[in-house]
Amino acid sequence: MTMDPYKVLGLTNDASIDDVIKAYRQLAKKYHPDLAKNEEEKLYLSSIFQDITNAYNQIKNSHQKTQNVFTTQIDSDYAKYLIFKAENFLNKNEIDNALNTLKILQKNHENAKIYFLFAKAYMAKGYYKQAIDYFRKTLEQENYNVDALLGLANCYEKIGLKNTAKKVYKEILEWEPNNKIALNRLNEFEKKQTLIEKLLSGFGSKKNKKATP
Repeated sequence: MTMDPYKVLGLTNDASIDDVIKAYRQLAKKYHPDLAKNEEEKLYLSSIFQDITNAYNQIKNSHQKTQNVFTTQIDSDYAKYLIFKAENFLNKNEIDNALNTLKILQKNHENAKIYFLFAKAYMAKGYYKQAIDYFRKTLEQENYNVDALLGLANCYEKIGLKNTAKKVYKEILEWEPNNKIALNRLNEFEKKQTLIEKLLSGFGSKKNKKATP
């Protein structure tokens, strides 16, 4: 028997998407398998964690279909056409054309979708600070937009803000604990940090030996 996803998250069916996100994050932290003290407990937590993740995804996907979460509703068919054109230009790597189209669109419409496309375009051109600004604008309206968070973290890496990028990747794992990109990037950071520590440790040892009479 399929369980009501709202009940799985301890919510009523009239809960807002923000309530759903909040409940999921709290439960994901409480029942994460990494908290297990033994294999039996890990299996138990993994089962619960999977149930709450499935419930969250079911509600999120339903919400996206019915209310178009990713983008604020745009009334103008022409605006929708311009968004389609901008996305098409980005897919063909015609970045300047995409930006020109978005600037026309921005005169009358501003929403998370448009901000996100601006961010992607500026990131593709290597204008990382502008991209960061637009990723932030996207996240102001859709703080759970994982694609925007990934783009933001990537930009921070590009401009050398590694620690800030790490914080964003960790935030992504709060929304999607199994996000492969975030997990891989954090793993790379850990490997580099370990290597640096070994090199410094070895350098320190050699220095001490030379100093010994």
